Amino acid sequence: LRPLPPVVFPVIVTEERTATRQALIDWRGNRYSVPPELAAAKVTVQQRLGADIIDIATVSGAVVARHRVAEPGLGVTVRDTGHVTALEAIAMASAPPGRPHRRKERIPPGAAALRAAAVLTGTIEPSTTVISLAAYEQAAKNRNTLR
Repeated sequence: LRPLPPVVFPVIVTEERTATRQALIDWRGNRYSVPPELAAAKVTVQQRLGADIIDIATVSGAVVARHRVAEPGLGVTVRDTGHVTALEAIAMASAPPGRPHRRKERIPPGAAALRAAAVLTGTIEPSTTVISLAAYEQAAKNRNTLR
């Protein structure tokens, strides 16, 4: 018999997943981003046993994303900034070019609204409540719980 090799044989866990429409895949209780072109597509997730990195590849085997693994089961979403930027660009390209709806705009409050807020909030002095513990002191007087 030969001696054991100095390096342990690498064990790689491989599973197939389907990306969501938001270009995310679920892996061990967390979500990881993929390029937006792969939204709703099948991908392969690979993790070498003991490593803290996962590789996400297309069905043909091309690695398209690599993420550091979050603690399993935390419900964390791990996103690559490139994936976020690309997804935002696609979303903005499909958005209508006009002005957003008036309820979606951030309009600062006017002078009248600020005055009304000042009236509603007022400058009330903070009040403190003092609770008398004399009743508890009287009940505990002359009692000895140590026997």
